[in-house]
This record gives sequence, structure tokens and C-alpha cells, in this order.
Amino acid sequence: MKQYNKFRFIAPGIALFFCLYFFASCSTTKQPVEVVGASEAEMAQAITSGKWIFVANQVMPQRGRSRTLTSRYTVILNNDTLTSALPYFGRAYTAPIGETTSPLDFSSTNFTLNKNESGTGRWDINIRANDVREVQVYNFTLFTNGSAQLNVQLTNRSPVSFSGRVMPVK
Repeated sequence: MKQYNKFRFIAPGIALFFCLYFFASCSTTKQPVEVVGASEAEMAQAITSGKWIFVANQVMPQRGRSRTLTSRYTVILNNDTLTSALPYFGRAYTAPIGETTSPLDFSSTNFTLNKNESGTGRWDINIRANDVREVQVYNFTLFTNGSAQLNVQLTNRSPVSFSGRVMPVK
């Protein structure tokens, strides 16, 4: 009888160990999308010529927590075309009736672009898409080392910010 008392804690301990091991091996850890960087001269040329791509790694809504993006969300500026494929997290001030996509998912050829070089290796770029009703302005801060920040002002929604990488369009 005493022999059974010695082993009464071992069996549940082994079962607990295997359960924890099973759950730990089943969980997935998603890595953020990495973008291969270009040299600073290539970045400066891409930004001044208007041929660059912004890849978002993290989204920061005005309210709530920031989120790391695991899929590839981009904004592509290629001379006369602006293509945005970004997610939206935030508050809508009016009910979007019949809307099934993100307000930041569009393509535009009718936009105004203001570009200011402020310091060495830093550009402030404001883009207003005239044919997209929901988006007021995209405010980019791009650096020649490849890092970038995007602040989006919307008409009937709370603002949202993105951080990520910028690289030349090839």
C-alpha cells in the first residue's frame, strides 16, 4: 500500500508535462514581414523620383493597443499612381453602409503630393487622394535608412498610424 502512495504524484506530473509540451508545440509565432533594405543613395533617388513602396510592420490606432502586422500591407507610389492596401483599426463616426473593404484599400491616379526634405536623410511627404472620399491625407515620414512612419487622417473615422520600412520600386 505504501508503494502506491509514492507514485501518486508522478503520474499526474507526467501528464501535466505532456499537456504543456503539446500546447507549447501547437502554438504558432508569427514573425513580422521583413523588407530587404537598399543603400541610402538608392533610397534618396527613389524618394525624390516618386517610385517607392512602404511596407507596414505595425499599426497604432488612436484608441486601443498597437498590433504587429504579419501579412504584407503596402502603399506603393509609382510616379502617377498611388496604390494603398492597408488594414484599418479604429472607430467609425458614421455607420459605413454596405462597405466590405478597408477604407485604406484603394488605387488613385488623381492625387496631390507635397514633398519636403527636412534634414539629412528625412522627407516629409503629404499625399491627398482627390478621388477617394474617406481618406483626407497620408502623412509620410521617410528616412534613407529605410524606416518610415505613416499617419492617416480620415473623414468619418478616427486616425491611425503605421510604422514600417520603405524601399525603392524595382
